[in-house]
Amino acid sequence: MSMVLRTWIAGAAAVVAVVLSVLPVITGEREIAVGAHHLDHAVLMLFGVVIGLALYARRDDRESPAWLWVAVLCPILIMIAMAPSFYAVVDAVPFLHALNHLVFVGLAAVTAYAGQRYVRGVGWASAVLLEFMAFAAVFGYGVAPVAASVPLAVAPTAVTVAPASAASLAHGAHVFAQNCAACHGAHGEGGVGPALRNEASRKNLAQAIAWIENPAPPMPKLFPTPLTKKDVEDVAAFVESLK
Repeated sequence: MSMVLRTWIAGAAAVVAVVLSVLPVITGEREIAVGAHHLDHAVLMLFGVVIGLALYARRDDRESPAWLWVAVLCPILIMIAMAPSFYAVVDAVPFLHALNHLVFVGLAAVTAYAGQRYVRGVGWASAVLLEFMAFAAVFGYGVAPVAASVPLAVAPTAVTVAPASAASLAHGAHVFAQNCAACHGAHGEGGVGPALRNEASRKNLAQAIAWIENPAPPMPKLFPTPLTKKDVEDVAAFVESLK
């Protein structure tokens, strides 16, 4: 395959990847399921892989360990960029969200290219492993399972909890941002942990409080420290308000 054709292929893949990344910023982002979002990532990385492999031209160079380090480091950087604590921040800002997607494309391209520069064929293997990682996330790898119900022992349905005030909801939103958003998403849309929107249809306020105080793994137990009783009640009320 000529270098001119390779360049055209790489250019076309780059244009498509850029369009897919910035289009939501132009048309307005819409909420999609966590699995579908991971599928978007996998597709974008696939375009990056195409770019990297297309730009590689067969060489007679000796293998260089430095390229192997690059091929190993880039997927690690992708995983860091997808970490809930980081992704929750960029997901809340459309421009940063699009930029983060372009970072996925660029790192995937460098992964494939660097692997080929190390030893021809390693780029293909790196690309396959990278896509496997991305598609594994689509089918739930690394995503905490959604709890089907709250254990009766910690779900006092008969307890009456007073409606939360505006100040309590504001405090609950702050507690959520500091302690919950990293796993459940900045707006409760889900991430590593399950989505919490419309949680009121699954648990009443008393049940939500009981669950936060005595959660089942993998959710961490944050009560009575660092969360106080007031923190728990307010963040539960905030979660119940998410639609």
